[in-house]
Amino acid sequence: MKKEIIVWTTWFIVAILALIGEIQCIYKAIDSNWDPIGKRELVYTISAFTPVGPIIGWFNISDDEIEEE
Repeated sequence: MKKEIIVWTTWFIVAILALIGEIQCIYKAIDSNWDPIGKRELVYTISAFTPVGPIIGWFNISDDEIEEE
């Protein structure tokens, strides 16, 4: 009985973290600067429609341009 409670609690926590990660991924895709389209926009948009979205949502991907002198 105690083992079942631990298993269900673990799955519940994993599901909640995955849901939060997916929401973050979608938010970051919408919140990105789309002019011009860069790495950040592509990664978050593609990830939002695939199973890796809950994982990618936890990462911060910057779209900083490196200025050459």
